[in-house]
Amino acid sequence: MIARLAWVLAGLTLAFVIGDVAVTAAYRPLFSEAAVAEHGFPFTPLAVLGSALMGAVILTRYEGHAVGMLLNLVGVVSAASLLTEAYHLWVLEAGGPGPMGAAAVAGWISSLTSGQVAFAGLTVMFLVAPDGHFLSPRWRWVGGLVLAGLVLCTLVLLSIEPTSFRLRDSDIGAVRGPVFTIGFALIGFGLIAALVSMGVRIRRSAGEERQQLRLIALAVAALVAGLANSLVVQSLNGGRQTWAASLPLFIAYVLLPLAFAVAALRYRLYDIAVVINRTVVLAVGFAFAGIGYTAVVVLVGRLVDTRTGDLWLSLLATAGVAFAFQPLRRGVIRVANRAAYGSRAVPYEALSSFSRQLGDTPSATELLPAVAEAAGRAVAARRTVATLLGVDGAVVDSSSWGGEGRDPATVGHVVPVRSEGSLLGTIQVDVLRARPLRASDERLLAALADQAAVAFRNAALEAQLAEKVAELDRTTRDLAESRSRIVESDVVVRRDLEEAISHRVLPRLVALPEQLRSARVAVASGDPAHRLDALVAGTNEALEALRELTRGVFPTQLARVGIAPTLRTFLARADPAPTLNIVEPVASRRFPDRVETAVYFSSVEATRLGAASIALRAEGDDLVVEIEGLAAREVDLRAVVDRVEATGGSMSTVDGGLELRIPAAEPARAAPV
Repeated sequence: MIARLAWVLAGLTLAFVIGDVAVTAAYRPLFSEAAVAEHGFPFTPLAVLGSALMGAVILTRYEGHAVGMLLNLVGVVSAASLLTEAYHLWVLEAGGPGPMGAAAVAGWISSLTSGQVAFAGLTVMFLVAPDGHFLSPRWRWVGGLVLAGLVLCTLVLLSIEPTSFRLRDSDIGAVRGPVFTIGFALIGFGLIAALVSMGVRIRRSAGEERQQLRLIALAVAALVAGLANSLVVQSLNGGRQTWAASLPLFIAYVLLPLAFAVAALRYRLYDIAVVINRTVVLAVGFAFAGIGYTAVVVLVGRLVDTRTGDLWLSLLATAGVAFAFQPLRRGVIRVANRAAYGSRAVPYEALSSFSRQLGDTPSATELLPAVAEAAGRAVAARRTVATLLGVDGAVVDSSSWGGEGRDPATVGHVVPVRSEGSLLGTIQVDVLRARPLRASDERLLAALADQAAVAFRNAALEAQLAEKVAELDRTTRDLAESRSRIVESDVVVRRDLEEAISHRVLPRLVALPEQLRSARVAVASGDPAHRLDALVAGTNEALEALRELTRGVFPTQLARVGIAPTLRTFLARADPAPTLNIVEPVASRRFPDRVETAVYFSSVEATRLGAASIALRAEGDDLVVEIEGLAAREVDLRAVVDRVEATGGSMSTVDGGLELRIPAAEPARAAPV
């Protein structure tokens, strides 16, 4: 119900504003200095319309909200005052249509609903903003004081004859004048008290309520600045209302209902600090530019005592002011930060400086000292430590700022640096026990950690990449060495095979032609038996030597019957032969070819290097080969390592011996019966 009524009043306000514009345009140009400076067009109509609309919006969201009702009422009453004032002046000063009595009554209504009503409503809004309640019951007397002043002003105006009222006539009588002044003074005193109440409320507030009040306070500051500008300009120009005198005040008046609405609706409140900061910077910059430009133009103009070359003089003044402002820029920004953030300005300056450092993409060696220093200066810590963690949580690097060691008089506070749920590092700050961290300090450290998160991730990735590159270099070197060993092993195997054939097979084969000729002679003479027996024996010896050589290259027995019988056969011919111990079920199982081949040739190599014993056992999905007798010997095991690692296995030293662990997860084949 209240919201509907508010929108009805907003519509009525719109009708009043349209009527005011039409009446004002009938007797003077809308954008003339008189229309802007005296009547406030278009700012005052926009302000009253905005007040009614914003009040309706607030009441739609929060029905019965005191600020919304006051905005709505002030808007419609002020719009009625504007319309009746315009009609009064049109008839009396420009000969507009209608009787003089009607114009006088319109002026009387305008006076009855004009400034004192708007100021009284504004004062009560300052008292109850932003939640619609007084700061405490004790502040209700201020509201009563304002109401008393409004009643006095209204009674004075009600006692005047409406049909003879004139807005331009300031003489309302010897008694009415002082009473009206007292009433207006009560409203003014209430306005000052309301501003004091707002200051106390701001000091006690925190969080969202503080942002609401700061927005309203910014609007009040703009209004006060506009009023001060109006007084100063009018005092300099003989009391005339001009563009320069009225424009800042009217603009502030337009922004006031918007500020109240945003504060009440709590929309984007936390942008207000940035607005204040930029407003102060721009205001100081414009003031410096205006004063500096005027000073340069006047001084240089007087020095040269000529009016020629005004363009060059203006350019010179502009350049001089621009260059002069640059050294003051840091100070201006510091003042703006103080105005926007109060006592938190220094920490925010540290955070801003840290942001600029991050923009330079520092390396890991520069990042951690910058983070530690920024955190320490932001919260006035005695000592800070910034730590960078790797992907596995291990400490990659750390840097400290402040004291060298931990002070017993301090207490530590650790802020995690996270990105997408991953812990990238920590920032530890040590502060005095007598001055613990405030909630604002913790929020500031959290903001700093958020800013540093991306840089921490980049640094961690850089460290991880460097580690991967180093690992890749090691792998490349290992592959190169392994390839070299393969080539060397191939050459050695070929040489050994050639030497073995030359010494063990060829001598027997070389004698065969002579033995065959002897056998033919013996057959021809009728005595072949002796010669044939020697020929058969020599051939068998050559074949056996070849069979032994082929076993060294790759034993066919390994493919037929498996690892256990093949190792027993090989070790039976070795001199000296190491002890072989095969634990079930390894003896009765077949393993993948790659596993049996790796175990066989590793055992052959270990035997060649003087192994004392070899044991085979199964452990889970692995086939384990234990070799003893090599720990105290200076032997080259690279061939064994290459064999094992080629199958994904590993070699380690266990109890003075070697342990080869080879994955054998593929389905095993059944051993032949």
